[in-house]
Amino acid sequence: MLSAGFGREVACHEQGWTGARGFEYHRKAYLPINFRDCSRRTCALSTMANHRMIRFRPRLSQRGLEMSQREFTSRLLVASIFCFFLSACGGGDSNGLTATPTSVSMLAADRKQTPPVESALPTMVPGFNIQVYSNVDQPMKLSFGPDGALYVGRQGGNNRIHRIAPEGSPVSEFGPPMADPDAVLFDATGRISGTPNSVLVGGGGILAAIFPNQTATVVFNTGFTDVNDMKFDGSGRLIFSDDLPRILTSSGSTPTVLISLPIRAGSIAVDRNNRIFLALADGTISIYKADGTLEDSAFATGLAGLDTYLAFGPGAGGFGHELYVLNGSDLLRFDTNGKTTLIGSGFSAGPSSGTGFVFGPDKALYVSEYSNNRILKITRGN
Repeated sequence: MLSAGFGREVACHEQGWTGARGFEYHRKAYLPINFRDCSRRTCALSTMANHRMIRFRPRLSQRGLEMSQREFTSRLLVASIFCFFLSACGGGDSNGLTATPTSVSMLAADRKQTPPVESALPTMVPGFNIQVYSNVDQPMKLSFGPDGALYVGRQGGNNRIHRIAPEGSPVSEFGPPMADPDAVLFDATGRISGTPNSVLVGGGGILAAIFPNQTATVVFNTGFTDVNDMKFDGSGRLIFSDDLPRILTSSGSTPTVLISLPIRAGSIAVDRNNRIFLALADGTISIYKADGTLEDSAFATGLAGLDTYLAFGPGAGGFGHELYVLNGSDLLRFDTNGKTTLIGSGFSAGPSSGTGFVFGPDKALYVSEYSNNRILKITRGN
């Protein structure tokens, strides 16, 4: 886990790393907690006088061994009445006095008896095909390398990103543990990270970079609250949304505010003319020019807010250059005039602003489904 502050004392074990620009920060190493074994105590009494331990054991008297017939009959009658009472109340039934399985046992039994049910695939209109590309635990944002490897952001306690080899397997963890590494972007030129073919990772109030050898460094940790979505424009400039209502940019130096917004933005898409399309929390898509000036405050309205995700078609692969929008559970296509066409339905978006929605180097569209632990691949064809 990366600490947002540099040079800060950490109560538990620390491992020092060298961050960008010579700063030092620390990674917390969680130490195992040792628990003392508990043993069952025997019934005993410690005498204060001589500190001896006196153990009590049941002792059967001679009178008990020589029980009279009358006493035997009387006790047998009492036992019979008690057994009759148990039978009337349910006896061995789960509503009676016998022990029932604990909730943990019952859950374990249910897991053994009920096989996992894979969620149905979303429904696509004719001409679009969909399949499961890879099964990954709780995937978030997605970014491809030019070789076809897919890097997958993670949420919260899943503190290492994943790398999926070309064709969807194998899946492996990539880089060291980080704090909430949900936003990822492949930095092919190294313009931001300083090393080509690194992976930028946003989360926990920092922007870090994982190098090809899987070591990592903090690139930026000031000037923003938390990285939300990241894109490169045609000039190689980094553009990203913040948890605050603003869009920031960097060409390698400390990020600066490019656009101040009336409301928080989530997903970002950049078209061939470097115009910036933003999905806002109020369900609006707004368009800004490359210099940050507003072009269209309401290109589209009535969408799913921070569960709206944007990506421009790559031109090839049958998708054209149109804007594709995952609007909650629906996949839409927008033409240049804002007219929409429904492409598919039944998608599982979320957590808020966290879904991965990108085109790959193979010109197919990829969508992460956090709740279904999978990444979907959409292609054109019959």
